[in-house]
Amino acid sequence: MLAQSIPLVQQDFMFIELLPGLVICEAPTEDPHSWGNAQANEPAFLVYLGYNIPQERDEWIARLRGVWKIDTEIMYRAAKRVSGYWYEIKIRGMQRYSNPTVFDLDYLSELEQYGLDFLFHMRQMELEAAAYEEMTTSRILKSA
Repeated sequence: MLAQSIPLVQQDFMFIELLPGLVICEAPTEDPHSWGNAQANEPAFLVYLGYNIPQERDEWIARLRGVWKIDTEIMYRAAKRVSGYWYEIKIRGMQRYSNPTVFDLDYLSELEQYGLDFLFHMRQMELEAAAYEEMTTSRILKSA
């Protein structure tokens, strides 16, 4: 699957941090809460996505509804599963993998669902952009 940290197991649910601010919760094999996104070889799962300000939350929810077509429950609350953030979004109904035949931004409007791997990619890009901005800002401040 994706790069991940050491899983934390609580009450038969496995929590895996894929990136800072991106955690998945895998259900036991029987999917007791009927999350409905289990596959033949992979259990059902929820996604937790960290954020700090309401504007970030609104942007993520708009992306989840628009790009990923998530029409199921999206909750937000104080961070319980995601470390380093004040709040988290809890997402049900996301598929695990994107359709590899159309995994290209040119086809963004043509594909109805993107998977967790695309969210992972988007989150990684945001973290890299923030690190680059911080680096360039610190260089500007040091050279001034």
